[in-house]
This record gives sequence, structure tokens and C-alpha cells, in this order.
Amino acid sequence: MTDQNTPRRTARSRALVERSRTVIPGGAQTGLRAQAFYPTEIAFESAKDATLTSVDGEQYTDYHLGFGPIILGHRHEAVDAAARAAIDDGVLFGAATSPLEVEVAERIVELLPSVEQVNFCNSGSEATYHAIRLARAYTGNEKILKFEGCYHGWHDYVDISVYPPEEHVGERYPESDGMLEAAVDNTLVVPFNDPDALREVMVEHGDDLAGVILEPVPHSVGSLLPTEAFLDALEAETDAHDVPLIFDEVITGFRHSPHGAQGEFDVDPDLTCVAKALGNGYPVAAVGGKKKLMSQAGGDNTSGVIISGTYSGNFLGLAAARETLRIIEDDGVQDHVTDLGESYRAGLSDLLEDHGHEGRVVGHRSIFSVQFGVTGEPRQYTDIVGLDQEKFRAYAKGMRERNHFFTPNPFKRHHLSFAHTDDDRTQYLDDADEVLSDL
Repeated sequence: MTDQNTPRRTARSRALVERSRTVIPGGAQTGLRAQAFYPTEIAFESAKDATLTSVDGEQYTDYHLGFGPIILGHRHEAVDAAARAAIDDGVLFGAATSPLEVEVAERIVELLPSVEQVNFCNSGSEATYHAIRLARAYTGNEKILKFEGCYHGWHDYVDISVYPPEEHVGERYPESDGMLEAAVDNTLVVPFNDPDALREVMVEHGDDLAGVILEPVPHSVGSLLPTEAFLDALEAETDAHDVPLIFDEVITGFRHSPHGAQGEFDVDPDLTCVAKALGNGYPVAAVGGKKKLMSQAGGDNTSGVIISGTYSGNFLGLAAARETLRIIEDDGVQDHVTDLGESYRAGLSDLLEDHGHEGRVVGHRSIFSVQFGVTGEPRQYTDIVGLDQEKFRAYAKGMRERNHFFTPNPFKRHHLSFAHTDDDRTQYLDDADEVLSDL
């Protein structure tokens, strides 16, 4: 790590950022990356374990972890070896079935309590897109119910009311220009953790709904933990109206538990989407669920749902997934990252109090967030919308200057991996002590 008093080397990073903006919209491959990271003017060229290295040779402890997929640490030797071995037999057949895809599908069925069949794809957005199509085909309906503050990908079906400005809270708020108006009109939005609001919508629209989709723990806005009353209402209402319940476990799946949030909270969804931690950074995702829904994609004359993708089930991603799942189960990954997460959250909470900052530390297991300007346990998006965004960006800048990297987006989160250590935590908290004193 570079000492804070050592002049920082950023010339190559700044030059590459400017060069990228000429040929790439916003200078990054997603608008979110451009918005969140490019004001930092850092360009990375390598990573190992819990460390990122910039093109200037600066090293940072990584709490971003690619928006969360890196559960084991960068360049995990066993996962990378499995991927290299898969290359020797060919990375893509795009025809019929392979032993590897059967084996990984069987493993997911064993691990996730509600899942009976699996289709692979390459990203969380694809998985939620497929899940909604399956739900619409099963019910014959078009409307989707989602919850304010939950993110399910970039597509028109659900990119609605994820981070609505305060004046648009409680409304259907499209997050992007160019969205199909009919898709927005067919999406209903209610507050998370509000059983009464859920029941009201189900009374009015239950017979018209294709599905109910949610992040069981909405980590896209830091962390909202579901109440037991809310989860009970979800199961009861969707069962009563025969509406598929879709768990978007793109973030929670295999990061918090080998059995997903559904296993942790004892909920039985009809469809489940997983990605991110499934492959420790390799592009692999899946939609799985009850056979009554999944069999619609069977491809025979009686099944009319198209789930397709040339690179779906590519062997690089599947080999990484098989090895990642094995390590998660065998090596005590969740125990390590959960214990670390608890100690980071406790230490940061003490520091906020010591320095007199109004705020809170939220999170679950291996995820934590610092939220300035708001207090109390958040249950809904309305409990987050008033946070002090500029103060968080100043905190992120101060920590970045001390070689800790996480997204400066105040609504997002820190992630921990199996490669993070007690020494990383001690250094983070020591430096946070300095930054919070300076703010």
C-alpha cells in the first residue's frame, strides 16, 4: 500500500480515462461505472486476492469486488485452474447437452431449496428477464409487481423505482430514457416491508398479475432486511392468487449462504435468479424454479417460452461455478465473511458515535454500508432517500486516498471476500478513524 504522505501517481490513469472517453460512451462499459468511478480518475490493470492495482502501480484494498461477484477473492487459484482446464475441451458447443452443465444444474438444485430445474445465462439482468417471461407465460397476465428500492437489471420490465428522487417516491419512476411505455405501465410498485400495501395491491390486481419480484435483501440501496410479517404476507398472497413469487438472488445467492436467502429466511419462491457470486467473477448466471414454470422452456411442441442465448452454458463460466460452489460449501467461506462483516459494522458504528457523526452502518453478513445523515434501522426506501450524499462521497474520497477502494455511490455498499483478513479490517478502521475525524 502507498503511504498517505507519498505523492500519488495518477498520470497514466488520467490519460487512459481521457482516452477512453473518446471511443467509449462516458468512458466506461456501463453508465453506472462511468457515473460512479470516473470522477476518481483511476484505471485498474490487475487484481489479486483483495487487492486492486492501478495502471500507475497504486494498490488498493478492494471492497467493491466487481459490484459483488468476487466472493473468494481475485484470481482464486482453484477457480482459475478449473476455468483453464475447461478451455482445453472447448469453451462453447452451443448444441445439445454437456456433462458440465448437467452437473452444475444438479448442484444448484441441491443447494437452493425451491429450485427443481435450471436454465443458465450470463448475467443477472438476463436471469430476471427470463424469469418474468416464464411468469407471464404461466399466468397469461402481463403486470409485474416490484418493490421500491429493488434493482433487477437494466431492462424495461423492471428498471423502475430503484432510486427515485424524493419528489417521485411512491410513483412509478423509470430509471432510464428510452424505456417502453407499455412496460412501465404494466409494472406496479409498492414499498418494501409493507404487508398492508402488498395486500391492498393484491386485492385490486391479484388476478391480473404475472408475478411478484423482489430482492429478499435489497442490497442495491445498502441493506433492507425483510420482516417476518412481510415475508409471510408475500407467501400467503402469492399462493392465494397463484401468482409466481420471484426471488432475485443475484446478490444474495451464494454470497450470504450456500442455500440462498430463501434458505436463510425459510421462504419458498417459485422462481429464483442467481449470478454474481455463483462464478467468482466469471460470466455465469441462472434462472431456476419449480418444474411447472421452468418446463415451459422445454422446447417441445407443447412448450412455448423461448429462453435462448448463444453463450448460455459456456464452459468457462460453468467450470468456475462448479469450483466456486464447492469451495463455498467446503471451506467455511460464509462463516469467515460473516464474522468479518460483523466486526467491520461494529467498529464503524463505534467510530461514527465517537466522532459525533449523525449516521448509521447497515448491512448483512458480508455486506456493509455507511449512511450519513440518517438514523434508525432502515426498512423501506423512504428511510434511505434523505441520506447525506456529499458527505459519503467525501468519506469515500478520504478512504480512497488511504488506499481503500469502494464505489463512491452513497446508495451502494461495501463487499467482503474470503481473501479479506483481520489485518485489512484493522487498517480500514484505523484509516476510517482519521477520515471521520477530518470530515
